Amino acid sequence: MPAPVPASAFLKDPKGLPAAPVYAVFGPEAWLRRRCLQQLCESLNARGLEVRRASIGDSAASLLDELRSPSMFGGAFAIVVRNERQGPRHEDSTRFKEELLAYLERPAKRNVLVFEGATWQRNLAVPKRVCENFPTVICDELKPWETAAWDQWARMAGADAGVSIDGRALAALREYTGGSLGRAAQELQKLALLAKGGKVTADDVALACGFEGADLTFPLCDAILTGDTPGALRHASRLAARAEVGTVLPLLALVRLQVLALGRGALALAEGGDGADAVARSKARLRDNLKGGFVRTAKGLRRAQIAAAVTILMAADEEMKTSSPDPGILLVAVVSRLCETLHSDKSGAP
Repeated sequence: MPAPVPASAFLKDPKGLPAAPVYAVFGPEAWLRRRCLQQLCESLNARGLEVRRASIGDSAASLLDELRSPSMFGGAFAIVVRNERQGPRHEDSTRFKEELLAYLERPAKRNVLVFEGATWQRNLAVPKRVCENFPTVICDELKPWETAAWDQWARMAGADAGVSIDGRALAALREYTGGSLGRAAQELQKLALLAKGGKVTADDVALACGFEGADLTFPLCDAILTGDTPGALRHASRLAARAEVGTVLPLLALVRLQVLALGRGALALAEGGDGADAVARSKARLRDNLKGGFVRTAKGLRRAQIAAAVTILMAADEEMKTSSPDPGILLVAVVSRLCETLHSDKSGAP
């Protein structure tokens, strides 16, 4: 069985795929599959074929007869058929196995049949015959460690959206989308509206894609760690509207852990370590796009500032347990005082 052409090789040289009456573009990576199919259709257009999509429906006979019959007034054409299993309904290559096998024995001479194989099991009769006798392109999912390849495709999706994207932004986007190229392409279409000068940065990704849902606990912690005072106050104000003793106390404990992590990072920097050492020794769990902000915040901290921040949190914890203050007002006050203490421009060794 001839080896299918990998998507990367096909996209580098689409014209390298020979002319044939039948093609298949298949594989589990949906964005790559769509991209390769688009490129194939453009190549067929360049050969003078009109490309259109069609559904086989309840019978393959009429579609295959149309392919076999040359147009009286128009030129040659190509029909794209999506081959996909949907619940209990089998894909077309299985439902119409006999008709398609007969067509593959004697395909049309001028017109072209293209399978888009969202479902494509190469050990079954029709996919096996197509792969044995006609050009095919395979679009495999990227492995989690194939970050260089993922970045390459994401940059291509960004170019389609009219923007460029830097390395930090790529790392942030990859983490946010869970490595899904399809989701990344959709987000880049939105980011193109925000990017200044056509360049997407990590800050753009954090602004547009950073957080989902109504829970702002982690966004608040991230803002404190990265020196984003306006963001921290904004998140605290929104949390204050529904703050309760049972939610504020755990939040104060969580923020205390973040402050201690900043202290460890500041100590590592003071001892001559670089940013990577500071992040590693801080033991803070940070997304890649937040590490730069964390290091910048830690660089400006002294031991007295860390001690003052911890004191603020301990005093708030004691007040919550003894004086029964309004949780929302206390939360905003604590975050405001923390930002004044931690987000200063003073420098010095901790």
